Amino acid sequence: METFKNFSDSIVSSSVLQPLIVGEPKLRGQVIDCQKKLTRYLKDQVKTDGSVRDVCKSRVLESSLMLHLLTIQEIYPNCQYQLTHYLTTQLDKEHNNKFHKALIIGALRKSIPEDAQVVEDYMTGFQHFTASRKRVLFRAILAELGVMPYDNQYQIEHFFYRGYQSWVAAEICALKVLYAFGLNYRKWINHDDVEFLLATQNNNSIWEKHVLANIIILLALQKFPEHHHVVLKGINNLLSCQNSDGGFPFIASFEIFCTATAGVALTDSGADIETLTLLQMAEYIVGQQQSDGGWAYAEGVRQTDVDDSCFCLEFLRAVNPQKYKEYISKAEAYLLAIQNEDGGFPTFVRGNSSEITMTAAALNALAPRCTEYRNVFELGLRYITSQQKFDGSFERSWSLSEAQAIFRSVLAMRTCKVVQSAQLLESIYTAEAKALDYLRKSQNSDGGWGHQLGDTSDVISTSYTLIALSSLGDAETLRRGTHYLMLQQDEEGKFVSIPDQAAPRPIPYDVPILTSIFALLALKYTAAMIAE
Repeated sequence: METFKNFSDSIVSSSVLQPLIVGEPKLRGQVIDCQKKLTRYLKDQVKTDGSVRDVCKSRVLESSLMLHLLTIQEIYPNCQYQLTHYLTTQLDKEHNNKFHKALIIGALRKSIPEDAQVVEDYMTGFQHFTASRKRVLFRAILAELGVMPYDNQYQIEHFFYRGYQSWVAAEICALKVLYAFGLNYRKWINHDDVEFLLATQNNNSIWEKHVLANIIILLALQKFPEHHHVVLKGINNLLSCQNSDGGFPFIASFEIFCTATAGVALTDSGADIETLTLLQMAEYIVGQQQSDGGWAYAEGVRQTDVDDSCFCLEFLRAVNPQKYKEYISKAEAYLLAIQNEDGGFPTFVRGNSSEITMTAAALNALAPRCTEYRNVFELGLRYITSQQKFDGSFERSWSLSEAQAIFRSVLAMRTCKVVQSAQLLESIYTAEAKALDYLRKSQNSDGGWGHQLGDTSDVISTSYTLIALSSLGDAETLRRGTHYLMLQQDEEGKFVSIPDQAAPRPIPYDVPILTSIFALLALKYTAAMIAE
């Protein structure tokens, strides 16, 4: 530990090694009261089937494309009217976002010519392995809306769609069709492409619950008059998720993720929550496990992923590891099989690029078995520490908040007891010190944290940070952040925040209950660090 203690006096204080806040019964009482109030609120959100559900809020992207699709088809004038009202309302709110403004004016047929720079401006600062793919997507969307011409720099090889998660494969195939028509390269399209898209529309529900992907697929299929009936059926499916404000969300539902994360937060929360409620939630979760051992984000979605699977696994283990032994074992096998050769874990498919937050999530979910999977953990921890940025942050993955990747990575580093390499141990201690330094520097004067250094404080980023600090220490930083968080609780007991979840990255989407879930998780970790 000497390397960690001597790393730098300006970065590492003695509080890192002694993180407990002692002798503060008043603060502990306030945290527990806040925690109890929030627990009651979340408990009331649990449905009779054990699930936790919330509506994903409307977004400009899906709403603009849906209005465009309905306008082309010349159907559902009332729905078009509601969408027009929603987008007109959003136009004033999005005046600083050129990309969203371009989407709206394109959908409302008020378009003024734009070039690819509007996409580049929007993507500024987005450094991710999917960035080039997102440019293809965003440029196609603006071209389809008539805001800019289709970009002829793309060739057929840019649209190879095999090997991706289900909805990305379908989106790329659909984009291939849109670019082929937009650039008059019809020879790009073959029979298999069309059949691949048609296969997504062969039921009476929103395929994979992915609203954006379905709209893009339908925009591609409507290029073929012989498939008009399929397009109409797909539109009818989508109409079921139109929100009360007239807009459309990114996804139709998110109940598996919401239930699993709520379960993790509610378990051992130190507040009143009946075992029966947790068991109802656990029974719901085991009922959603798929044949590969993993879980998807919503009912009816076939594509499993590491993120949802990790939260589900953690929850089942916390509720009753013996009762759910079979499901836990299958989930562990799912995770072990998906680890990449570089030690990291991808989100969806082995061989796809590893991600920091998914790697940390997998290690956290597998933590009780870390001694049995020593090599898995050493490879994973080496990957995490190698990817840390100079300022102590990490790539943000599916979140816009720096603190999300930091808290998950810090929790994963607690498994370092299995590490035998002195060099790796030193890297872990250094990474923890750098993460703490970043969190100290990014704390705002009100005690909270924003998505990034300098951003206005928000509840979700503050919650993520408090979870990290519970392992890193620094009593004063933790104390100030805890006071900020408690002040944000409303009379119902819940918390409200700007969203941090993002997809397609870097566009945020909002499932409001997630803020309260992670606030409870933060209060749970914080309460454990305060002694009377």
